[in-house]
Formats: sequence, structure tokens, C-alpha cells
Amino acid sequence: MKRAFIWRKWDKWQAGLVLLVLWLLMGCVPTSKVITIADTRIPATATATAPPTPTEAKTAAPALLVRWNSGDGRYELQPVDATTGQAIPGYIPLPLGGDRQYALQTALSADGRHLAAIESNGQACESNAGGTACRARADSLHLVDVAGWERVTAALPGDGWVSPLLFSPDGTRLALAYHNEAASLLMLFDAVTGIQQGQQSIPFRPTLMTFTDDGSLVVAGAAEGEKRGVTEPGPFTVQLLDGATLAEQWTQTLPEIMSGSWCTAECDGSPEQWRTESWQPAVVASPDGRYLYIVHANEDKLTTVDLDGRAVSTVPIQAAQSWLERLFALTAGTAAAKMLGDGASKSAVLSPDGQRLYVVGNSWYIDADDEGQPVQQGEFLGLQAVNTADGQLLQTKETTAEKLRITPDGAYLLLDGWDENGRWLEVWNAVTLENITRLEDREVTAVPLLDGGYALLASTTGGQQLYLSLMSPPRFKCAPVWIADGPIIWIAGH
Repeated sequence: MKRAFIWRKWDKWQAGLVLLVLWLLMGCVPTSKVITIADTRIPATATATAPPTPTEAKTAAPALLVRWNSGDGRYELQPVDATTGQAIPGYIPLPLGGDRQYALQTALSADGRHLAAIESNGQACESNAGGTACRARADSLHLVDVAGWERVTAALPGDGWVSPLLFSPDGTRLALAYHNEAASLLMLFDAVTGIQQGQQSIPFRPTLMTFTDDGSLVVAGAAEGEKRGVTEPGPFTVQLLDGATLAEQWTQTLPEIMSGSWCTAECDGSPEQWRTESWQPAVVASPDGRYLYIVHANEDKLTTVDLDGRAVSTVPIQAAQSWLERLFALTAGTAAAKMLGDGASKSAVLSPDGQRLYVVGNSWYIDADDEGQPVQQGEFLGLQAVNTADGQLLQTKETTAEKLRITPDGAYLLLDGWDENGRWLEVWNAVTLENITRLEDREVTAVPLLDGGYALLASTTGGQQLYLSLMSPPRFKCAPVWIADGPIIWIAGH
């Protein structure tokens, strides 16, 4: 079932007070002594000590954490016990630089042995939709050998920004997309030495980038219009590239996939008067990278790109039909798809076996109120569980979530949303779609542990400090809380 909503502004001071009261009243309260993480200061030329022995590193939940060092003005990488925040003995924090204004951008290899971090200093700005869009300027690439606790640094062009970046399945190569106002480049690096192995221009900014299990690189996205955010973008395109040389192997355009934002009316006036459309389809890759699944933003359809067979198929997302319904469908006329107002955004994740696709999203449109004034309205689209083989709708559930994630084991869905009180998160059983718990004003990260497995860590902000707690199955109640002087960044997996 769909639920209507109206966006509205709310007072930040009042919201902060409400969130503080909620935090005090909720189950995430200290059940043991609160631990304050002291500021760590090391010389800029510090080198790593030898990795600790297994006995030294034995902790409840060892994980990688990036923390801002206010004394030296930089981000630093440190292994900590995720349950207490205590540093693991034998490691000196590795400096990663960066600008406090922007969260450090990272990627972790599938085996957890290699980490990539983008050092940003200042902004990279470009014209967009009649104004200016600014992002963190990507100056350097840091590659960390986690097992050896060593770091190498590679220079980047320095005038643009990076998105996305990821390791090859074997962790030996790192691919990233580098953008400035004029162009987009794919860059390939040796994950151990930091030496650049290849570079290739691409005609669009990737919505998705992934490696296949045989090492090929897949990029997908739509080329922007002649005037970014103003004129209609080009067709959605999928490219398959050689993962070692970046040579093009196959390209397929998908004009039926609507993707991007542009002006449709009143475009000669000021941007506040524009009538716009914005469509963000959900694009995910199968676990082996051999299939792409694209959930259309403007209608209930699923497009599958078979990268091995070089084939594309599209099916409607709908409940299973009886033989009589299928017979009537063969003789029915074709109707134009009903557009969901002025735009829609969808988010999707795939089960580890690649058989079930989970989708949430929202749509929006401009309507007139009783006085004839324009007001922005919209609908939440709920959650759909879809069979990737044929588009059959397996389950639906009502929710106002706008984004979702799935835990590494595929057991739980993490649904993110906003309401008048601020941000919220729910944990659902991925099989039954049972809502297990709901947390207000929480940011939850599935953090891979250095000794295997993962931990769900919840955080909330109080002034200049972060309150962190471990969420434990099966009911995901909050375990002991510890405090860190922010900002911090957990190194998450894929």
C-alpha cells in the first residue's frame, strides 16, 4: 500500500532537543561504564609498528575505525574493539589526511586485506541546474595493506571528485571513476604498489560500477545533458570493459531507462520557477557481477542485463497471474505507462544468492493547494520483494523508508527513512519481512570484523560527541554504550 506525505521544514533546535530526549528514553542506554576515547596525536612522519600477535589482537570485535585528530588536523586509521572503542595494541594510527568538512571516502576489499581512502582537501565545484554543485575535491589515493599495516599514496589529478571506487574480487586492483566539470575518467591502480595501470575516458558518470567474477569491469549510467541539470540527459548505457586494460568489450544503450534530472517547463525563468523531472532507478549487480538488475524509476518494470550472453530483457513487476489472467493479457491492448508525477527515486539490494531483489522508494509531484499555490507532495512506494528470474512480486510491505541496505549474511534488511522527528532506522527479517526493531535518530553500519563476521553498530550525536553501541541479534537491543569525540567513520564492507 502506498502512503502519501508532504515535505515540510522543521526547526533544527527543537528537533535536536526532541532527539536528545528520545535518546535518553530509548533502550540504547549504558549497561556498563562509559568509555571516552581520548584524542590521539602522532607525528606526521609516524611509521607503523609490527602487527600484533594473535594473542595481542584478541578482542571481542576488532574493526577498522577512522577518527579525526583535531590536534594534527587530519583523519587517522586505527583498529579498535568495536564493543568498547579501545585501540588494539601494536598499531600506530595511520594518517590519511583529509578535510573535516567531508567524511573520508573509503572502500574495503572483499577479503578485508586492503583498504582504499580518498584524501580530500577543499571543494570541487561545477555548474548544475542553474546553480553550483560542490563536492569533496579528491587529491590523493591512500592504499593500506591492513595485514601488514603499511600505506602507499598515489596522486590524483586534484581538480575533481571520485565516485565510485572498488576493489577487484581478488583485491589486487582498485578501480575508481574521477570526474571534473569537463570529463569523467576511469582509473585503475595496483592495490599493493599504488601504480596506475590504466586510464579510460567514459561518456557518463556511473550510477553503478562492479567487477565480474572473471575480472571484467562493468560501468552503467546515463550521460548528462548538454547543460547539466537543465537539458534532458542521454540514454542509460551499460559498458563492459577489460578489467586489466580498460579496453571496451561491449556497450549497450537502454533508452527505456529514465535516469537523471532536467528542466521541462519555465526553463527561461529563474530555477525557483522551473518545472523539473528527476528519475533515479535502482541498479544492482548479481553477486558474481554477471547480471545487472535495473528497477525502473517511472514504472514497475525490471530490466535484466546478461553480461555473459550480451542480452537484455524487461519484464513487469507484478504478482503471479493465473492461466486465465495470462490469456487475457495476450489479447489486451498496450497502454502508455502512467508517470509518477515529476520524479521518483528507488533503492534496491540483492539477496546473497541473487534470487530476491528488495526495493523501496518514493515519488513526488507538484500540486496546487486550496489557494492555488504550488505545493510539493508525493508517495512512499513501500517495500517489494521481487523474483529476479521473472519479475514476480513475492511480497509487499508498507513502509515509509526511502533507502535500504542488507547485512553481509543476507539475514536482515536495514531500512532508512525520515519523518518530522528526524532520521529513523528499522531492522527487518529478510525472509519474513518482520519488523524486528526501530531506532530513532540512529545511524547504523554493518562493520566487517578483522577476525571474520560483522557487527551492527548504532551511533547518535550529542554535541561534539558520538554515542556508539553494539546491536545484537536476534532482537537487536542496544548493548553497552561508549563515547567518541567525533567525527568518526567505520570502515564498512561492500
